[in-house]
Amino acid sequence: MKSPHYQPQKRKWLAWIISLLALAAIMWQVSHHEAISEQSFHWLQILPKDPILLGIVALLIPINWGIEAVKWHLLLGRQNQSFGHAFRTVIVGSTWGFLTPNRSGDAAGRLALLPANQRTIGLRAFGWSAWAQGGMTLTFGGLAWAWCSELFEADHASNSMMGIQKLQTLIGFNSVWAIPSVAILGAALWWILGWANVQFGSAVLGKLSRLFTRPSWMVDNPQGTSPEMRKKLPLVVTLSGVRYGVFATQFVFGLWAYGFAEMPLLMPAIALVYWGNMIIPTAALAEVGVREALIVMLLQPQPEMTAPLIAATFSVWALNLVVPAAIGAFIGPNLLEYSESKPAPSHEH
Repeated sequence: MKSPHYQPQKRKWLAWIISLLALAAIMWQVSHHEAISEQSFHWLQILPKDPILLGIVALLIPINWGIEAVKWHLLLGRQNQSFGHAFRTVIVGSTWGFLTPNRSGDAAGRLALLPANQRTIGLRAFGWSAWAQGGMTLTFGGLAWAWCSELFEADHASNSMMGIQKLQTLIGFNSVWAIPSVAILGAALWWILGWANVQFGSAVLGKLSRLFTRPSWMVDNPQGTSPEMRKKLPLVVTLSGVRYGVFATQFVFGLWAYGFAEMPLLMPAIALVYWGNMIIPTAALAEVGVREALIVMLLQPQPEMTAPLIAATFSVWALNLVVPAAIGAFIGPNLLEYSESKPAPSHEH
């Protein structure tokens, strides 16, 4: 029989290994990135024209992650834990997610900090939060596609938006409304799946589950999503919309800091970058390459503005993901040890 201290010690070592790997990946990614390579660009090209605007991006970091922590804390319904603990758990989760496609390790990092009898609830809480946030990304991405296609159809598209048309042709869709239609339909189906689960539960989806396998956190059974958690979903969806607005605003300020001020073009481009990030499975440390490729293709900048555009995208990525992941790497092992030392509640509502 294993010692009761065996598993916590094993998990603590795993937390340290994950943290060190994430830190190593962060250092490698930053040091090898073309946006800070003297051989690629002149240093003056990658410095912001207005550092104050980049400072605003940094000030919004705790708000961005704070909203995510509010959703996590709300869905868990853990009255015995403070919001501060939920915030630190979310930051540690970002570290674990740094090395995995679409940040899927984020869930594992958060669950590792929960008592064993609360991990099933935690998995569903993470799933519903991700569903709401993903729905916002798909929705605004679909709307951005529709807006751009409307401009193309009316022949009001600028040269900077020709990249969107090139992207459609590259994918193989010659019709202007082909991709927008698919994107909007995908967003609608995403929301319908969750809404149907909340409204009808096993009455309808139980039959569908015989044909389609649903994620474990959406299975409606006695061990599934509790009515209390379901009642909180409208607020979680609203908070996800607010959070989307926050990190989209960060992207806007980051681009402004480097001299990009065409607001009507920036907003749909940013929405499409986040949309592309979601549908292209990449780890967070490779995600920045996808963002840059998309933003350059979408905005089609002048040659002298390509370097600032890449630098702006890299800066926003570094502030929003690298900084929290690095902080999580330091606090993760200690937070895990603290969580293991606290007795788990006997019942969770």
